Amino acid sequence: MSNFRFIKLREDNDLTQQEIANKLGVLRNTYSKWENNINDIPLDILNKLANFYNCSLDYLLGLSNKSTIKERKDINLELLSKRLLELRKEHKLTQEEVSKETNFHQRTYAHYENGSRIPTTFKLYKLVIFYKTSFDYLVGKSDIK
Repeated sequence: MSNFRFIKLREDNDLTQQEIANKLGVLRNTYSKWENNINDIPLDILNKLANFYNCSLDYLLGLSNKSTIKERKDINLELLSKRLLELRKEHKLTQEEVSKETNFHQRTYAHYENGSRIPTTFKLYKLVIFYKTSFDYLVGKSDIK
């Protein structure tokens, strides 16, 4: 996950870590840990950051070179769980098979699919890579896989 564009976007906009932290409502030290991949950035904050830079989550996370914003500004957690289920079925996989390939506990993955637990950004990133789909699609910001 070292392809994140947090630093590049911040520097391209002549902003300091403190200024971005203020925009996100967090401490500079907290933002610095996200920027340097020390801590996992919460999904809602990641979305705020993408909206601030007016770019897609895929671009922000280094999954795409297209910086254009997707169709919606907000993430949709209901759609996230539905899409995880749909993607697994499209790939003709069981939860156990996905769990084995991603190193998630099967019960944890089941919680993601039924919407009772929200995956961390890191785990979503791993699922996007596994399913070869768009982060924006998975979280409901776009209908384009």
